[in-house]
Amino acid sequence: MSDIVNKAEQYISVLLTENLDEKYLFHNLGHTKSIVSKSIELLEANKNKEVNDQQVLLAAWFLYSGFSLDYKEPMENSCELARKFLTENEYENEVIDKVCQLIRSAWTKDEPLNEEEKVIKDARLSFYASKDFEELLVLLHMELQNFEKSIPTIEEWRKRYIEILRTEHHFYTDYAKEKWQKKKVSNELDLIGSAAKALKTKKKEKLKAKLKDKSPGRAIQSLYRIQLRNHLKLSDIADTKANILLSVNAIIISLLMANLIPKLGVPNNSYLIYPTVIFVMFSIASMIMSVLATRPKIENKDVVEGEIKKKNTNFLFFGNFHTMEPQDFKNKIRDIIKDTETIYDSLTMDLYYLGKVLQKKYRLLSWTYTVFIVGVVLSVLAFAIALKYYGMDDEILDAVTPLPK
Repeated sequence: MSDIVNKAEQYISVLLTENLDEKYLFHNLGHTKSIVSKSIELLEANKNKEVNDQQVLLAAWFLYSGFSLDYKEPMENSCELARKFLTENEYENEVIDKVCQLIRSAWTKDEPLNEEEKVIKDARLSFYASKDFEELLVLLHMELQNFEKSIPTIEEWRKRYIEILRTEHHFYTDYAKEKWQKKKVSNELDLIGSAAKALKTKKKEKLKAKLKDKSPGRAIQSLYRIQLRNHLKLSDIADTKANILLSVNAIIISLLMANLIPKLGVPNNSYLIYPTVIFVMFSIASMIMSVLATRPKIENKDVVEGEIKKKNTNFLFFGNFHTMEPQDFKNKIRDIIKDTETIYDSLTMDLYYLGKVLQKKYRLLSWTYTVFIVGVVLSVLAFAIALKYYGMDDEILDAVTPLPK
């Protein structure tokens, strides 16, 4: 590679690195190097022809340099930068004009006039045969979004390039026709497939949105899901509260049996019998009610086939169908899932009876806490009265009783 080409490489590398920001996703230094690489590949394949390698490589390096000045006039800006650079390096105007002509030829759709123009045209559009063609096309579209106010949609963009690949573009050099044409056709087919897939997805989304607007199915499902989940949480909370009360009363009774009850046989402690009995009885009552609040109900003798047919019961509850034969159960499920209305009716009954169970459970739990509170208050009062009116005499008796010698 000649010295002037090396200088051009250094100049362009610095120019594009310093003047192109992250908005330039396609026309950047990386893509410029790719064009130069493809130009070298084509020049190697065209050694037997009269091609000025130096002019082609200079045009390739300066091809996208104009973007460093302005996004809207890259071709003329690239020519001006190439002219200024070559003039400073004391190149003749004739050579400079040829380099500028190659830059213009690469940008335009005119037919090439010589081998150099064939090479630079094929090198610039070599990405049509790239394995990353669709990704590069998306990057080019995104770059346009960064600079243009009105741009085609990605679907229109794909259609435009399908038309370009199919009818407008063709390679000029023999090497490109032999090595790149097949991949270009493959990219065209892939792009058609992507466009068809995107169109199908868009139609599906439109249909889904249309159906969603017309049908409240999702909202209804969300309603049932949220309400059933909330009721189940409330049931868990009730069971937890009952278990807490059950555990507290069990601890109280254990402590009474271990510490207080054995001492009631002593005559001096007889005044504690009634408070202790009150405390124990209320604790036992609280424990029984807590167990009743959490006791599961499996058998449901009230459910009969007639009520199931009338949809007056919650068939989805296992306690209502566990005695049925498998075939009868399957037939009933088939009847439920025949239409949406029947499914919603079943879910409604499930929610209704779950609420009925919660109502019974919370009502019993409320009474359980009331019994426990009343028992604690009465027991404390009983202990206080017993200590005040009956326990004092025993204490005085113990005080005046002489100690044994």
